[in-house]
Amino acid sequence: MAQPHPFFLFLLAFLCLHLPSYANSYLNKELTSAYSESLKLKLAGSRAIVQKELQRNDKNAVSLLLANYNDFLEICTEQDQTKLKKLIDAQELRLDKLDALKEKSVWVEYAKAEIRAQLATSELLFGNRVAAAWDFRKAYLQLQSNAKKYPEFIPNRKTLGVMQVLLGSVPDEYKWFLNIVGLGGNTVAGLTNLQKAAQEPNLFQNEAKLLHALLLQLLDEENASATLPQISSLVQTQPDNLLFNFVAVLLHKKAKKGELALQFYQARPRSGNYSSFPYLHHMAADLYLFRGDYDTSIKENRYFLEQHKGKHYLKAANFKLYFAYWLSNHKPQAKWHYQQVRQVGATITEEDKYAENFVSRNEEPNRFLLLARLHSDGGYFDQALKEISRLVITDETPQPVRAEYFYRKARIYHGQLQLEQAIKFYKTTIAASADEPLYFSAHAALQLGYIYQKLEKYDLAKKYLMQAQSFSNHAYKNSIQAKAKLALSTLP
Repeated sequence: MAQPHPFFLFLLAFLCLHLPSYANSYLNKELTSAYSESLKLKLAGSRAIVQKELQRNDKNAVSLLLANYNDFLEICTEQDQTKLKKLIDAQELRLDKLDALKEKSVWVEYAKAEIRAQLATSELLFGNRVAAAWDFRKAYLQLQSNAKKYPEFIPNRKTLGVMQVLLGSVPDEYKWFLNIVGLGGNTVAGLTNLQKAAQEPNLFQNEAKLLHALLLQLLDEENASATLPQISSLVQTQPDNLLFNFVAVLLHKKAKKGELALQFYQARPRSGNYSSFPYLHHMAADLYLFRGDYDTSIKENRYFLEQHKGKHYLKAANFKLYFAYWLSNHKPQAKWHYQQVRQVGATITEEDKYAENFVSRNEEPNRFLLLARLHSDGGYFDQALKEISRLVITDETPQPVRAEYFYRKARIYHGQLQLEQAIKFYKTTIAASADEPLYFSAHAALQLGYIYQKLEKYDLAKKYLMQAQSFSNHAYKNSIQAKAKLALSTLP
């Protein structure tokens, strides 16, 4: 019998020594299915698939990553404080397992970065800011390293892009922290990376599409509506995907398309196979409030408060319940929820901050202004204009009421694309409220920047976007400054 050539023996020995370190991590059809179920928020089904894969091979970085997706999405959707420590500990344990692997591959390095980023978000969601900052830093540095080692690995661009955008839009007052931790972002580069991950076929392509749309809405509300057809298409393609449905409701709500948002909400998939997602009901309560359906709005927010296990949006939900009861002339219930705003939850989200700030002034809303605001936020501009036209402004009208009156009129005319009228009232808003701790002047300046940018009057756009950044004593400071900063970065 012929003996094999020594070279082939050497090659076989080489493969035996080196193949295991590259063969542990892989993506198969079972894990692809698990990821699909996870993205639909069918977390129990995804967990069952991933668990079987981990029993088969507990050193597969892809299995560890997808196991983490399920814990991370549970934290985000359910926000159950009683489960937080267990779910965060599980994420840290997976990182330890990945660090212990001898395998050096793109999946291992990517899983480390992705899980670290999810851990940072989980910690931030529950107020652990210091821990979140350092995990965010580690994730970002890992993603940058991955980009150099594996430039053709498209999924890495998804999370790297998100982090670049977030770091690039940090308000100036927090720049000192970025300097301490040695980080810097680039919003334009981040959006480019994210868009590439959303356009090129890869496992995480649809997730990248969602993140791209959400970040555009967060940072560029003037152009965010361009993503609505894409998100609507995703929902049509996967009508059983609750996460896609949630993003469709959220983005249409933000775009002041209340009726379309309600259509998505009412058509959402419902069964015991999905993760509970109480926040959906809080969003729906807003949509019904915009429409003027106070009974249904009350029902949705009360259900949210019964089901929600977290500390966010408790003030906001009670605040909206106060509005719904007050507008429907149920004064005792309105008063009770007004008092609850101060007693529950935390002031971390801008929505909760606004609710707290409002009740701290011990003021009753102006009915005409409130109705104009709610109808306008839902895209019911004719009703909004009708309500605000009933309010008579005189020299004795308090300054905050005057400022809001001009601001609401500007928003209504802007929504109706009557730009000359919108510009006029935005400028009047700034003059009427610049010295008050209200967000009207800052948002008016931002909107003027957007309008002049669209009209290609770039000097005026720059002037008002910079002015929007200069207002700091209001509840929506961070988001407005971030949007103005992004818009400035895109000016020629």
